[in-house]
Amino acid sequence: MERITIEAIWAKRSSSFWKGSMPYLVDMARSGVPFVTAMVLLTALASYTSLLRAMPPDFPFTLVGMAALTPVIAYSPLRTWLREADIVFLLPREGEMHRYIRRSFRYNGIPSLIAVLIVCLIYLPIYTRGPGETASLALVVAVLAMKGLSIAAAWQERRLVWRNGRRWMRVARWIVTAVCTAAFVQSSLWIACSMAGASIVLLALLYRSLPKHRLPWQTLIAEEKRTQRRYTVFFGAFADVPAETAQVARRGYLSWLASRIRYSNAQAFTYLYAHTLMRTELGGIAIRLTLLGMLSGMLAADAGLWNGWGAAGVYVLFVWLVGLQLSALTQSHRHSVWRHVYPLPETQRVSAVVRVDRFAFLIAAALLFVPHAILLPTLGQTVQALLALAVGLAFILLLRPARIRRKMKTDWEEED
Repeated sequence: MERITIEAIWAKRSSSFWKGSMPYLVDMARSGVPFVTAMVLLTALASYTSLLRAMPPDFPFTLVGMAALTPVIAYSPLRTWLREADIVFLLPREGEMHRYIRRSFRYNGIPSLIAVLIVCLIYLPIYTRGPGETASLALVVAVLAMKGLSIAAAWQERRLVWRNGRRWMRVARWIVTAVCTAAFVQSSLWIACSMAGASIVLLALLYRSLPKHRLPWQTLIAEEKRTQRRYTVFFGAFADVPAETAQVARRGYLSWLASRIRYSNAQAFTYLYAHTLMRTELGGIAIRLTLLGMLSGMLAADAGLWNGWGAAGVYVLFVWLVGLQLSALTQSHRHSVWRHVYPLPETQRVSAVVRVDRFAFLIAAALLFVPHAILLPTLGQTVQALLALAVGLAFILLLRPARIRRKMKTDWEEED
């Protein structure tokens, strides 16, 4: 019997993942996310056009370029579809695994390069108005080259034996990427190339001095698990997604909130769901989405987008998006066996989810409102800011609890 090729194994796993994800993508499309995404993009385009028409003389060209380009250059994910069982079943074929990993590089590298190119082209109209001395075409080539080098460096990080070594080399790569990006945006081409060349040599020597695996099985498997969990949490906002045990993060800056929950039978579910939100990827995504909403709100409010109504719309959109993400909390522990073992009323679970959801949602809404509260009144657009806040609070306090109860009641009926 002919043995399946290593490339066929990769293709089969990739196809299986996307085939299994298709129903959730359909549910996501039905939920209105494409419409909201289109609205966000149109709002961003309007803000960007207004900025280009009235570019302030003190605009931070270098800082904006570094902030826009560094993340897309330095972030280098790698989907390998590897599983723990592969340490046993694929290890004998480790000599062929370079072809398997090459497929993963193509799968992730090409979209990453396209994303970098798109961000760079979006930034170029701003760059041409700034003090940069590098030609636009040279800047694009340099950015793409840095992305390719970042992908290669990220692979060397994955191969490092020690976890702390991987962590510190990743930090060093991000810092070097930011510095080199700023150099290409601000300085002349030969200075930027000199800095980039020296940085490449220094990082290469550091990578070479550290012990490495030939193929980092455990690192790649752990990374694949994290990626799968992120997809599960994201899709969980739209449908019931079977999930493995969630990864736990410490997030010490939030732990004080849990200490305020009283230990009692009545607060058991509140304690559970509060920790679930604070210490899993669900909370991490909600935090990042809130920070992105604050940045988008600041840009929209500072530009006085559409007389302030556009900025108010940005606020409402991000409140809705954060709520969409937090709704995945209703799916947490749904299939846990212990719920049927401990004598806790199911109605307490619903009340706890509503309570935790409301508290987290109000904090996110307050943070999202900060840039609007500061900037819109200075432009004489206080009414727009207050109306956006009123819409957000009405959704959180009046509409949201009923939706959660209805969703969890539907889940009970499906289980029965």
